[in-house]
Amino acid sequence: MGRADLIKAEESLKDFLLNEYRQENERARVRGRINDIVDTTKYRRLSICFSEYGDTLLILVQIGTYSAVFNVNEGKKIGGSMSIEDIQLIETWISIKSNKEILKNLSKKRSYHEKYVELKPFDDV
Repeated sequence: MGRADLIKAEESLKDFLLNEYRQENERARVRGRINDIVDTTKYRRLSICFSEYGDTLLILVQIGTYSAVFNVNEGKKIGGSMSIEDIQLIETWISIKSNKEILKNLSKKRSYHEKYVELKPFDDV
């Protein structure tokens, strides 16, 4: 079950990010603005660390050298630093009901050392 939840999280994140950037990247291509195309490979190794305080599930998300803490229940950033665009993407992704469930299931797995999970949504691209 743990591996299945991990795969669901990776696939959900990959689909979400590709859908978010698809129109933006297509517009940039049409306009010949190659420098404006978003490189989704920055999400190759998105790290998540889980922490629970009572009924509140917190995740620390690391994208490259930036990190921020998000409240899964509220779907909001509560601390840390990363680009506004990445914060909005993560908050939107977390707020989707099925993703909240996946994150809650992953947080309950005892097999992850210190509740640390590395998602690799773009490693096969």
